[in-house]
Amino acid sequence: MNLLLYSAITALVLAFLLTPLFVKFLIRIQILDKGGRRKIHKGKIPSMGGLIIFVSFLFSILLWQPNMLFDDNRFLLAAIILMAVTGIRDDIVPLPPFFKLLVQVVTASIAVVVLTNVRLASFYGLFGIHELPTWLSYMLSLLFILFVTNAFNLIDGIDGLAGTISFACLLFLSLWFYCTGDIESAIFLICFVGAILGFLYYNWQPASLFMGDTGSLVLGFIIAVFTLKFISFNGTLPMDSSYKFHAVLSAGTAIILLPVFDTTRVFLLRLFKKQSPFLPDKQHLHHAVIRKVNTHARACRLIAGAYILTAGVILLVSWQNWLPDWALLSSIVVFLIIINQYVHRMLSHLR
Repeated sequence: MNLLLYSAITALVLAFLLTPLFVKFLIRIQILDKGGRRKIHKGKIPSMGGLIIFVSFLFSILLWQPNMLFDDNRFLLAAIILMAVTGIRDDIVPLPPFFKLLVQVVTASIAVVVLTNVRLASFYGLFGIHELPTWLSYMLSLLFILFVTNAFNLIDGIDGLAGTISFACLLFLSLWFYCTGDIESAIFLICFVGAILGFLYYNWQPASLFMGDTGSLVLGFIIAVFTLKFISFNGTLPMDSSYKFHAVLSAGTAIILLPVFDTTRVFLLRLFKKQSPFLPDKQHLHHAVIRKVNTHARACRLIAGAYILTAGVILLVSWQNWLPDWALLSSIVVFLIIINQYVHRMLSHLR
């Protein structure tokens, strides 16, 4: 546990100390987010703060667990670097959506699904389905990583939200992997947790720095990969393990619930209107909430609090085995449909 704590503190202190210097550098070279059609902020704010998160994570890992980057994790690190470079390029000069997607497909396919064998291999009895054919396992895993990565990118719309949600997801995953004996994964993730916390001090309203695509792509990718690993590793635990989630697919859904729900509802809404699902607009959940409560800080607290409470309830039900996976997943879908109707009415009243 001491190593976990030292790694987190190192990453936190680095991010906290480096961010002000990085902000001045970005202002000097004029790498600024000038807003746009689906942006809420006013003025020009430095972006690319995800680079500080990544650098702080990398230094902390190299200081406390250098060997960790030279096992199977070297493929994962290579994938993260590729994501970060793509994000940096997009923050400086926007990339065509097709090129960004192509990089994500290559990264997820080669560096994760194939080389480190992180994939959804089973439905664990859901609807009577257990082991999946290899080709289907790879395809579903790839689509999962792509969707979750971009979902986190899309919720980065108000000060502090993407960072807070990423912090909560990665903290849970890190502690769970530590408790189940996977110390390498725990330390890998806790370095990101510390770096995000140090960054959030400057990303909270009024934000002096945005994480940009550099941050949201990397964090979304990491969360997607380790959620898959959580589901897979959980399946290997004995039934009487204190850390086993019995409705594991529901538990995995709980971790990425907010970004996946918001992205799915916005994409379906755009398709229903016969628009491109990638068309920028202000139909996201955070747009509705901030127009209701007026400030980024209040909106972030409200959304993050609701997410943590909902995810916590789902994880508790799964952990205690109070409902089978099909029943819990069905309950989640019904709950999200109700929330979607509420958000739709809220946006209609605010027009």
